[in-house]
Amino acid sequence: MIAQDFKLKVPGEERGIKARLHLQDDQAKLKQLLIIATGLYSHMDKDSQINAAKSYQKAGFSTLQFNFMGHGEQQNKSDGDVKDMTISSSIKDMTTVWKYVQSTLNIEANHISISANSYGALISLLALEKRLITPESMVLVAPYSCDKLKSWALPLGLMVKLMPQTVIKALHLPVSPVMLKDFFRYHTKGMTKKDLLGSTAVHFFVGSADTIAPAKNVVKWSKTFNNQPLQNTPFVDDVQAHHIIYPGVKHFEIPPQTQRDILSRSIDFIEKTHQLRSR
Repeated sequence: MIAQDFKLKVPGEERGIKARLHLQDDQAKLKQLLIIATGLYSHMDKDSQINAAKSYQKAGFSTLQFNFMGHGEQQNKSDGDVKDMTISSSIKDMTTVWKYVQSTLNIEANHISISANSYGALISLLALEKRLITPESMVLVAPYSCDKLKSWALPLGLMVKLMPQTVIKALHLPVSPVMLKDFFRYHTKGMTKKDLLGSTAVHFFVGSADTIAPAKNVVKWSKTFNNQPLQNTPFVDDVQAHHIIYPGVKHFEIPPQTQRDILSRSIDFIEKTHQLRSR
């Protein structure tokens, strides 16, 4: 196993993001490289992220972790301030990592998958929608829903623009004013267009008691994926997206047993998808 920590420069900007690569020794037998994206305010040195990466590595995957703008601790902190981070800057971070894997590591899209949680899962979906990334498969845990903003976006629209700090305090949102404004720009987005998803296979995981990533949104997104033409590409069980809903699980309180189940199912889903695509 080849391991290294390094910094990736974000194209067109003076900042860089910290990344960690664990590459299996025999590239000729590369099973799959997994890009791992964390949730908001999380980072690759947290125990949960380290454990997840190790689980994937033990299963034979190479992994590439990274910290979003301003995220991380000490020497592994990405450049910039968390207060200046936006959805747009995070999509840039994700695409910077994607281009590095393809251009520098010379790994093709059919050997790349994404594992992401919460905010990172949302960024992965939006980057996919824009066709900035085209992984073979994605496993997304509790993707934050921009649709959540629709319930208050119109009545509070002017306040979001003029007094974002007031809205943040009133709604107890864990974001900065600049992030809130960027969320507002994206609030009409979502998995709605018939032609936006291509051939990436997706597995969603969400808790039934999750109010940040409601299960109904995950079900809706799955239906949107599955209503698209299969383009003569084999999918797992002939559907493009699966979803698992865990009873009683909240966004920030995922039991260890559930976390282990998610990892086990994720590995199985990625492997099964790759086997089908390789036929």
